[in-house]
Amino acid sequence: MTETTKKKIVAAYLRVSSDEQRENQTIKTQEDAIQRYAEMTGLEVFDWYRDDGVSGTVPMAQRPAGKRLLADAARACFDEVLVFKIDRLGRDDLDPIVVWMQLERLHIGVRSVIEGVSTIFEYHIRVAMAAEERRGLLARSKAGMDRAAREGRYTGGIVPLGYRVEGKNPHSRLVPSDKPMWGDLSEADVVRRIYHSVAVDGRNTFQVAAELNALGVPTVYQKDGRGVRGRRTQQVWRPNRIYGLIGNTIYRGETQYGRHTKKPHAREMISATAPRLVSDEIWYAAQEALKRHSFNPDGKKRFYLLRSVMVCNRCGLHYAGATSPGRDGVYRCNGQLAARHREGGRCPGKAIRCSWLDELVWADIEAFLRNPGDIAQELADEMNQGTDGAVAEAERTILQARLDDLIGQQTRAFDAHVRFGMSEAELKENLVRIENEHREVTHRINAFAAEAPSGDEYIATPEVLRELCDRLDAGLTETQRHEIVRILVKQITVETTVISIRNKTAKITIEYRSPCVVESHTGTR
Repeated sequence: MTETTKKKIVAAYLRVSSDEQRENQTIKTQEDAIQRYAEMTGLEVFDWYRDDGVSGTVPMAQRPAGKRLLADAARACFDEVLVFKIDRLGRDDLDPIVVWMQLERLHIGVRSVIEGVSTIFEYHIRVAMAAEERRGLLARSKAGMDRAAREGRYTGGIVPLGYRVEGKNPHSRLVPSDKPMWGDLSEADVVRRIYHSVAVDGRNTFQVAAELNALGVPTVYQKDGRGVRGRRTQQVWRPNRIYGLIGNTIYRGETQYGRHTKKPHAREMISATAPRLVSDEIWYAAQEALKRHSFNPDGKKRFYLLRSVMVCNRCGLHYAGATSPGRDGVYRCNGQLAARHREGGRCPGKAIRCSWLDELVWADIEAFLRNPGDIAQELADEMNQGTDGAVAEAERTILQARLDDLIGQQTRAFDAHVRFGMSEAELKENLVRIENEHREVTHRINAFAAEAPSGDEYIATPEVLRELCDRLDAGLTETQRHEIVRILVKQITVETTVISIRNKTAKITIEYRSPCVVESHTGTR
């Protein structure tokens, strides 16, 4: 009697990043190879898990298909995960190891069609090689972009108004655009007109924007027929758009590559020459004009404690700090700027004096931090009951630093195994410990990140409260004070009642982030 051999059931995982797509690497290539391999070896594919356009640095559990694969693995839907190459699972040092451990606990193996990986040692080597290859690719890409920037070539991104791209890579450059934009004026002519309005005619950015809108000059997005992130814009000139254009050094003939990087210490700013649209005299005169028209003419940066937490009850926009010579700073509704108000006109929201409201809110916060009392106990009780809210920003920073340290530990463990003879059993024990802690820390960070965008669910843990209290005694910087406000103040709502044009009253509601409600009355402003 012949016993029928049961086919091994596998999950086929495929991934291509956006960068790889640009290099004509497609999901189809991986799919064909895996399909042929499965047919040749008699494997039955349970399902295809495709992450198309997803970076390998994104953790597996946060990818759409990767998350679904891990969920099916937990339900024992397959015996093995089949990939084109191991680097499809990830291209950092740690997450692919975490995935291996998760699958191993479920008795699910991982196999590469190209590399034939089947042991944990080979898998670790491949993961380290993929991570190192990515670092090398980034370094080579950065060096190439830096070289192109030094040579004054077009390095991608939005083309500044007044310019067009001439030639194709690797010879593409920005040149003045003679394409008609409004009447007899080309795009370059419109830029020159804007500079002349500010530098020579003495107009401010609000006046220039109003003039362009009144004349019907199309905006950049309207001219190109595009939107922002796929959404249509209002197609009107804004003062901040004029401000950014005036400050761009390319118009005086200097490109500054890396000026807007989010990692200023990781990338140098590279300057190169470009065709100029205005003279140095006009460009610098425009900068001086902007300073004269600024709300902050003395050039000193003013600190606004409650920025980003105050909201107008009438128009829904945030309050921002504003000041003028010889006067105390105020919080003013952004809807008072005609260019910002969503329905046209200006919002009648009442301006609130900074010193009065800052002092009031900070007094509440300091009293709470120094004497949390029952509130801290309630917070601790919530933590013990499994509160789903996010941890405070300070705790998130500490957790992120811990994650970085764990990655270093994992790398050192591999090094000890390969170079110094650490046994495979010891390596596995270390990796399991690292993985367990990584999973716990990641879970806490993800809980924070899931709630942070709405700004509604910070939880000030007892540990954070004690740390902040200690900082009070040591002295706080303005930035630290603002961070504490952001952690503990959920929202400040300003409800304005208009009695007459010059007579307004405001009811201010301050909502703190705590499980307790404390009634107070501070009068009417």
